[in-house]
Amino acid sequence: MDAAQQLSAPCPVCDSTDTRHAHVRSAFWHDDRLVMIEDVPALVCNVCGEQFYDDGAVLLIDRMRQNGFPPEDAIRELQVPVYSCSTFASVHQMPSDEMLAKLFA
Repeated sequence: MDAAQQLSAPCPVCDSTDTRHAHVRSAFWHDDRLVMIEDVPALVCNVCGEQFYDDGAVLLIDRMRQNGFPPEDAIRELQVPVYSCSTFASVHQMPSDEMLAKLFA
C-alpha cells in the first residue's frame, strides 16, 4: 500500500477516513523493559483518536526492536508509576473476581 492509499485507509477502530499525519509517542514492552518511542510518524483518526502506523513507521519500529533499545541510544528516561488492580480492589472494597464472575455470568 502506498502513502496515498494509507492516508485514505479507513480507521481500524471506527472506519472513518478523516485522518491526519502526526508524530506521536508510543510505549512498547521489550523483554521486561517498558520503552517509549517518540516522534513516530502516524496517522491519527480525527473522529476517535486512534493512532495507527504506515508501513515505513512499522519497519522503523521493528529495526529499533531488533537493535535491542540500548540504553546509550535513549534521549532521556521517564519514571513510570506502577499500579495494581488487586491492591486497588482490596483497598477500595471492590468485589472479588469470583463475585464479578457471578455478576457477569
